[in-house]
Formats: sequence, structure tokens, C-alpha cells
Amino acid sequence: MRISLAFVLTGLVACGGSTPAPEAPTGGTGSGAKPSSPGDVSFDVQPIEVKGVMFEPEALGSPGMPLVEAKKKTTLEKQRQVYEKTKDPVQKEAQAAVLATMLYQASKTAKGDEQKKLQADARQVLRDAAANSGDKVDEITLRLLGSYELMLEDYPAAEKAWGGLVTKAPKDKDVLTNKAWWAYSLLKQYKNAEALAVVKDEALSEKTPELAYVAAWAKWRTGDDAGAWNAIVTAAKGWAGMPGRDALDRDLLLFAGRTNTSLPDAVTALTPFYGKNVDQQYDMLAKLGLQSYQYAGRWADGVAALEKAVQTVGAKVPVNDLPVIRYEQAEYTVRLDDPQTAAKFATQAIEALPACGAKCSAKDMETIVMSVYSMARLFHNLYATAHDDRYYQPAHDLYQLTLPKITNDNSRKEAQQAADFLERSFKSMRAGVGTHEKQTIGALLNRHNQEAQACYEHALSSNPKLAGSVVVNLESDQTGAIKGVSTEPKAGLADLSAVAGCIAEQAKAWKLPKRAQAGSTRIKLTYAVSPAKS
Repeated sequence: MRISLAFVLTGLVACGGSTPAPEAPTGGTGSGAKPSSPGDVSFDVQPIEVKGVMFEPEALGSPGMPLVEAKKKTTLEKQRQVYEKTKDPVQKEAQAAVLATMLYQASKTAKGDEQKKLQADARQVLRDAAANSGDKVDEITLRLLGSYELMLEDYPAAEKAWGGLVTKAPKDKDVLTNKAWWAYSLLKQYKNAEALAVVKDEALSEKTPELAYVAAWAKWRTGDDAGAWNAIVTAAKGWAGMPGRDALDRDLLLFAGRTNTSLPDAVTALTPFYGKNVDQQYDMLAKLGLQSYQYAGRWADGVAALEKAVQTVGAKVPVNDLPVIRYEQAEYTVRLDDPQTAAKFATQAIEALPACGAKCSAKDMETIVMSVYSMARLFHNLYATAHDDRYYQPAHDLYQLTLPKITNDNSRKEAQQAADFLERSFKSMRAGVGTHEKQTIGALLNRHNQEAQACYEHALSSNPKLAGSVVVNLESDQTGAIKGVSTEPKAGLADLSAVAGCIAEQAKAWKLPKRAQAGSTRIKLTYAVSPAKS
């Protein structure tokens, strides 16, 4: 892997929302519930739109199409006539299999609507033959029919065909593969519990990677994170030579982030697939940091994975990768309530730009610079409003670092004014003055939106039409620690209640800046969740 700046720069400036202009300390009261005692503040953060991605088991593709050739050379039209004239149910199924094969072969040279029509005709022939035989339908017919139903994406019909095949031939040598396609048909309908029931009693092995793969998805969607991770790794071990490897690699990274697998365990499990040399380890660790953990909202693991990636190759880190890695580490660390370390990583991102040279465009370099400047403004605001002294020096240092590198005259003038205002604030700041302010705290909390999105996306895997609003009420004390979380709807096991419960668990670990003025802060967050358009 060689990370282009474009790989992650697209959303850097917008990440976590915009940072408002620096302000002096205020009372911070917004439109929330009225403060209960002097020093308490309460406000609503601007509603947050969350668009969730619906993840699907895409690596399997299709089961392949069995072909039943005619014993003698014939034409498509003649075979139609033979099929229509045949009365015996067993013989009719046999002739249907031949006709379906001929239609399928003809479809491979057709295009557009004509191709779809030929495939649909083949399926209909098999459906009619199966219906004619009733409960005595042949296993070959069911196998053929199951393949056509999946190819044409009729998942309820595929469920019926594959389920019928497993029921009819429970001891068939291919029964585990047949169960995999049955469970897959169920997963595509979000019948996750039913899919799990099909595979749960089977021992998973790399010899049947299809079964292990659908078991991984069924387990993840029904809340068995550890089982899902073990199953997807088992599937990957047996996947050699099978199509869909790119989709499987995506799923490995997805599950590494979303199943709460530890970073050391993920590295151990993924190393056989990526390789042990330093470049391969770098590739794996960078993907864990920039994809798995970022999109799961696992910020500490993201920082650690990226640091390990850099340490693995040392001075061989590609010069166009290092600014991206260091900036992402800075952004992750903002969410971990560590402004000093965030500023250190941001500084390293800026310092890495000169070595990038022609491998980084001027636009990409400017984006890094302005993103670090935006971080300085956030730190400035947090210091100026809450009077959390931890934010002053990082804001000061990042202003001084970015000011000479801002190429736009108006932007540089605005940045200089902000830097000057920070110094005036520092000189005039009074003890005991400073509280949480709506816009600034909103900008900080918006950086946790990916955690809320990950919670929502997991619920989407059970209900693809799930949408609505989740309200999260936070209460923090003077130290910035979250002391209370409540939600509407209340935390539960399904749908929006499950999303609410998941976000509430994440929110308990969030941290606001310390505030100089004694008192508590109550904040209302509203997440408007809906599926992203594909």
C-alpha cells in the first residue's frame, strides 16, 4: 500500500464540522433545559445528520451454473418442443434442465434485455418443472433453480430452493455448501437469526470457506463479535483461488474494526494474508489505522496502528504517506482529550511536507496546512471559552507553525488576527472564568460522529429501512468527565433503541475540556439517522 494524500484528505477540513471563530469566555447557555444552579449551563447542539452504509456479504458472488447437456445435438426451439410434450414429471425435469442450460448458454452471447429475458425464461422452465413434480422434485432441479434465483436476485425464491435442497438431501456430499447458499439467501433478506440457525451447528473449516463466510456475517449481525471474527478468518484461510478476494479483504478490515478484536489479535490473524515482510506489514497496519479503526470510531487503536506502521518501515515510510498518517493521528487524538499529543502529531504532519516534494500537489499540501490551522482554532476556542489551560500552548504552537505556510493572503491575515487574539486572551484570562460554550463544544462533539455512525450501521444490518432520530443527553462536571447519559428512545436491543444504547456506551468515554467555573454542563445531541443512497 502506498497512501496517496487524496486517500484521506477529502474530508480533513470538514472532519468533525467546522470550527467557529475564536471567542471570549461566555456563559454558554443555549436552548436546552434551564440551569439548576449558578455556574450550570445547558444547550442543544445543532442536529447531526448521519448517513449509514449498509454492508453486505459480497465476496461469495454466485454459486456457479451447473450445465446439463443434451445427449444429442439439437436446437433451442426443438428442445422447447420436447420439453413441452413431455408428460412424465421425472422426464420433464430432465428436459427442463437441458432447456435451461441451452437458454443460459444463449444468454451469454446476448446483451441487455435479451440476456435478462433468456435467463428469466430458463428460470421459469425450472420453476414450472419443479411445481409439476411437487414434493418429489429432483435435487438437480433444486440445485439449478437455486443458482438461477440467486443470479436473478430473487432471494425469497432462492431461500425456498436452497432450503428445499438441504431438506431433501441432508447427507449430500455438498450439503455444507448448499447450507451456505441457503444462509446467504437469508442474509440478503436480513433474516439474520434464520441464517444463523442454518449454520450454527456446523463445525467451521477452511475446507468449506463459503460456510465460514456466511457464518461470519450471521454471527456479526446477531451480536456474536468473537464468533464472527473467528469465522471470517477461517473463511479467508480457505479462499485461495476463489473469486471475490477483494471483497473478502474489505470484509476482513471491516470485521477487524467492528468486532472489537484487539489490535494485537488483528495483526496476528491478518499477517498470514498480508505477509511478514516490512512493506506488507506496513500495508496491513496502515489499512487498519486509516480504514478499520477510523470508520469504527476506535481512535486509540487507530493511533496505535498508524504508529506501528511508521515504526515498522522506519525511514522507508513513503514521503507522501507520512503527512497523512501524522495528521490522522492528530485528528484521532483530539477525540482522546489529549491536545498536547494531537499538536505533536499535527506538527509532524507539517514538518513532513517539504520532503514530499512533487509527490504531493500544492493543493494537498495546502489542505494539510489549513487542516492543522483549523485544529489550532478549535484549541483556541476551547481555551478561550472553557479556560482549560491544556489547550493554550497547542493552539499557540500550531498557529505559529501554520501562519508562514498559508498561501492565501486573506486567510493568512485572518489567521494572524486569530493568533493575536489568543495572546490577548492569555494575558487577560481571569481565574475562575470559563465555561462550556455551545458552538465550540458542538465542534468538538461532532468529531465523535463516526462512532454514532458505526452504531447506526450495525443496526442497519438487521433493518435496512431503519431511520429516525436518536436524542442523547449528556451531563458533565467541571472536569469535563461525562457523568450521566440518557437517550430517547431508551437504550434497548433493537432498531433505534439499539442505536441509542450503543451511542450512550460510546458517549460515556467522551471527555469535554475542563471548565474554570464550577458547575455542570447539560448537552442535548440529536442524531438524524438514515441509510446512505447507494
